[in-house]
Amino acid sequence: MRSRMLGVAALAIGVAVTLSACSGGSVTGNSGDSGGKTQITVWHNYTGDQATEVKKLIQEYNDSQDKVDVTAQYAAQSDQFDAKLINALKNDTGPNMVLGDSTPQKIGQVVETGKVVPLDSYLSDSDSSITTKSFTEGMLATGKFEGKTYTLPTDIGDYAVVYNKQMFKEAGITDTPTTWAELQADAKKLTKGTTQYGIYLPIGTGEWPVFTYQSMLWSAGGEFMNEDNTKVEFNSDAGVKALKAWTTMLEDGSAYPQSLMTSTSNGGTPALTAKKAAMAITGAYDLGTLDEALGKENVGVFALPGIEQNAANLGTNNSYLLDGSKAEKDASWDFMQWWLSPEVEAKWDIATGLLPANTATNDDATWKKHLADNPRIKAFADELAYAKSRPSIVAYGEVSEALSKELEKAMLLKESPEDALANAEKKAQAVLDAAD
Repeated sequence: MRSRMLGVAALAIGVAVTLSACSGGSVTGNSGDSGGKTQITVWHNYTGDQATEVKKLIQEYNDSQDKVDVTAQYAAQSDQFDAKLINALKNDTGPNMVLGDSTPQKIGQVVETGKVVPLDSYLSDSDSSITTKSFTEGMLATGKFEGKTYTLPTDIGDYAVVYNKQMFKEAGITDTPTTWAELQADAKKLTKGTTQYGIYLPIGTGEWPVFTYQSMLWSAGGEFMNEDNTKVEFNSDAGVKALKAWTTMLEDGSAYPQSLMTSTSNGGTPALTAKKAAMAITGAYDLGTLDEALGKENVGVFALPGIEQNAANLGTNNSYLLDGSKAEKDASWDFMQWWLSPEVEAKWDIATGLLPANTATNDDATWKKHLADNPRIKAFADELAYAKSRPSIVAYGEVSEALSKELEKAMLLKESPEDALANAEKKAQAVLDAAD
């Protein structure tokens, strides 16, 4: 989901608030108590317009009670965040909490420092407002490592199919497809030689093609890895079927044949804004750009159709507590619960275009009105009911890279789906075996 939500594909916020340094023996270097309030420092890698909103919400939390005072600090951009955090933890200069780490598949490296606090006892505490029941199974899985819950998803994103309504009308298509077979048929109707293609599919390297392919794999009845994440399983009949669902469209000319991916775009938005394609798989974060280019009245959204069943992949930013005094850990947990409360989540998600992590937020009156007023967002939100997550293992990045390179060869029709998945399996399994 691009770098801003690959895990919002790393959406986020930039608040640069001065970090106070006090003497003390905790991992953070903070004394943990000042003026009657427990002081905690929160690091994040959020940037952009959301900075104003996160600063406002944290101030709201500080003003709402007299026990905890939160100081937020922008630490680094997403691709540098975890390395900086790990270095700080090794030198006992890290924060008390991380808010919205945008690369959850790399958090295993942070967990290996021994400084990330397992959350299971907090989640099972009878006084906690946030429990394991606050999340779907797929969301909760993003923060589990070796059977323990170390992080919680606090920002949620996914992808759906965004389409050009005018092109659908011109092609005589009155209903959006609900199965992949229907989408393939519609794509052919929408194709006009080489001037307009029915759909732009994920072509390129990096996480995005893998991230989207996983939904196709699951929808065909396949699995990415085995249950304990020690063996890759995408090279299966279902895996080949999922990849052929894409490559056959490239072969028959109904899908755009080249990659439009850049460092800042997965390629779907340029394909749509340039009217090179009538459909593309992308996230809600692109709707503003598409509305401006095509007119809001011409931009529609429908859930990603499945091959045999519905499937979707989660992009999450995850938050977690870091070792310190009991007062600091408890204060960080108090703030985590507040941040994940339905009232606060509704404010945050409406302001940022994200989706709720806490399932209780779905019943919040403010959020429900937002969905009623914005039916396109509802299309993304409805997918969360069955969305799954990528494996939370340290080696995931290398496994993904091995598959990504082979997916690109297949999508460019340089290699058969069978050969591509067989080659990817060999390389990815070698990575897993070396990690044992």
